[in-house]
Amino acid sequence: MKKSVLFLALLLFAAGLFAQQVILTVEPNPSEVSDAIDMNDPNFELVAYATLTNVSSSPVSVRWNRLAPSLPMGWEVAVCDLNQCYLPFVYSNYMSDIGLDIPVELEPGGTSNLDVHIYPNQFPGSTSVTLELTVDGDTAVVATGTYNITASLTSSFNGPAAKQDVRVFPNPTADYFQLSSGNRVGRVMVYNTLGRQVRAYDGYDGRRYSLAGLPDGMYLVRLKDQQGAAIKTVRVIKRGVRP
Repeated sequence: MKKSVLFLALLLFAAGLFAQQVILTVEPNPSEVSDAIDMNDPNFELVAYATLTNVSSSPVSVRWNRLAPSLPMGWEVAVCDLNQCYLPFVYSNYMSDIGLDIPVELEPGGTSNLDVHIYPNQFPGSTSVTLELTVDGDTAVVATGTYNITASLTSSFNGPAAKQDVRVFPNPTADYFQLSSGNRVGRVMVYNTLGRQVRAYDGYDGRRYSLAGLPDGMYLVRLKDQQGAAIKTVRVIKRGVRP
């Protein structure tokens, strides 16, 4: 009888350890971004970046669910993962009502971007967005990510890399773009809509950043200053010249 009780206790202990096993991490957590709204850019957006990592010893299929945040008037929120950037109405990468089921497949140690994009539509405000993560079709939440976003009408930062001063032009473009304040930018990275980096450049004044050889479509251009701090992310449309 004592052996049975001891065996049961060991099973319960092992089950408790398994239940507490960390499967996924989201870093940074919380992810925070604050910026001044560019009133000259109707497509202005803020992006809170985070990395999802499978820290378990087995492959996992990850589903995320965006909890309904309290949004300021006019704001829209969207999520980008390893597979694609979703439209604002998509609150999960599993929505049976629209036939959507695109889990993020991660091998042990594998990573994916898990970013939250805010489109303030030129309205100031702030919000906090939470993503709940489940694995392998189970409904149990194994991790969460928190994203804090603030958009203001005026910037409290007046240093040489004032974010609202940097413009990307021409946009749309056929094969290249330039920056209006290139001397303030240390690094220029170009991502496709799946969140994969397709180009990266050192920034300097007057440089042309080539998109030649890339398919037509939308790209995200991420700008960093000389110290590596994020300046802004801009949507750029590549549109080939047609006769």
